[in-house]
Amino acid sequence: MEINFLYEHPRWSESLIGAFRDRGVTLTATNVAELAFATEIAKCPVYDLTVNRINIMPSTERSPQVVFQTLHYLGLLELSPARVINGARAHFIGASKVMQNGVISKLGLSCPRAIAIYRMEDALAAADQIGYPVIVKPNIGGSGSGIAKFDTRDELEAAVKIRALDLGVDRTGLVQQYIHSDGFIYRIEVLGDELFYSIRQSIQENNFNYCAADGCSAEETTADETNEFDFCAIDGEDRIQTFSPEPEIARDVIRIVQACDADVGGVEYFIDSATGAPCFYDFNPYSNFVTNGETLLGFSPEQRYIDFVLALASSK
Repeated sequence: MEINFLYEHPRWSESLIGAFRDRGVTLTATNVAELAFATEIAKCPVYDLTVNRINIMPSTERSPQVVFQTLHYLGLLELSPARVINGARAHFIGASKVMQNGVISKLGLSCPRAIAIYRMEDALAAADQIGYPVIVKPNIGGSGSGIAKFDTRDELEAAVKIRALDLGVDRTGLVQQYIHSDGFIYRIEVLGDELFYSIRQSIQENNFNYCAADGCSAEETTADETNEFDFCAIDGEDRIQTFSPEPEIARDVIRIVQACDADVGGVEYFIDSATGAPCFYDFNPYSNFVTNGETLLGFSPEQRYIDFVLALASSK
């Protein structure tokens, strides 16, 4: 069995690559920082399975073009007989907040009201339609990068005048309804049609980064730096906690992941204080492993992930 493992940032992936190899898997580790490939299908390498673990968000540690180079590579692989975990469509939807809202709303589920823009001056009319407070964020983003909250029209107008809105790497963004919640961000991870794990974090004022894993951090820390989630444990209201989602919410999360053509992924949501119902706002196909996962979850998320991948490969 030969698996093509598409990855980035070696420090984030070395332990998982090693765990695959410890299980006797023949693994071709493909670092997208070095990804150049022939475009003729006949010249595409043949693997039993390709696993896409490329984070779709831009990062200061790598060129933003990696998002799109990965998309081209995955699309080419899907023209061949190759089986791809989280292929081109899942990768694209994971990159686009617009597409995520489209998928969620098509399923009849709640998501924040949002208007897509590419001209900064259109943010004012969009916010007038939605109502304040609003947030403005890049369409392609992650870990809270580029997100700003505006409580009044005057605040937003001042930001537009000085061209201070961040519309991300492709200069498109969203003006989005600000959801008043019960004080938590909820995240459910899925493997196939089964629950992987569920965690929640307390919302902090003016903070939009609730990444729970080293692998989706916007900034790569050095060996002597402390990752802000290294302390995570289930005790303490300001820390990551496990929780048991209501069965209906778990089923809806699985529906979202499958509608995105993803084999694995995570979905984040608020509990809207106005309705008491979940409001889904983010799909991430990255297959995150929460920091200190074995301690937090009581099992190794890496090993369970490998079990899932090997089962897919053997069923090909």
